[in-house]
Amino acid sequence: MPRIYSDTSHTNELRIDDHISDSKIVLYYRTPTPAEHAKYTNSLTKRKRNKVVNCTGETRQEFGMDILAGFREGDYLKPGSPDDKFYVEKYKAVKFSSDKASECFDPDWKKWVQKIAPDHIELLAIHAFENAASVDDGIELDDGTGEDRD
Repeated sequence: MPRIYSDTSHTNELRIDDHISDSKIVLYYRTPTPAEHAKYTNSLTKRKRNKVVNCTGETRQEFGMDILAGFREGDYLKPGSPDDKFYVEKYKAVKFSSDKASECFDPDWKKWVQKIAPDHIELLAIHAFENAASVDDGIELDDGTGEDRD
């Protein structure tokens, strides 16, 4: 499949094998702009006087949150009580959604995802900014059909 140009309204999926919950998590994100790529790379380290300071964690959190567009409903639960409409008894927590059309939409969903899974936010940033592609010398160029030739 070819890589397709998209504006900021297009969303991509990142599927995460979460070892803490022993489940599959799906994050939706927008494609970073060229300017964001440059700013991300430049933000990983900063010079303070005569020292170079590593800012990788903060940069990954900031830019991961910027491109995060949503998550698959049911992949995250937040603290709550049995009185809450979307309380899940099995987990003693409340279901919430990033989808505005969902009945359990929470306008603070990004803050909750960052509290619940900051590691997922960093993984998203690594995926979108640092590991979006890799070199594979064993693959031949496609013939214009979008399919790889072996």
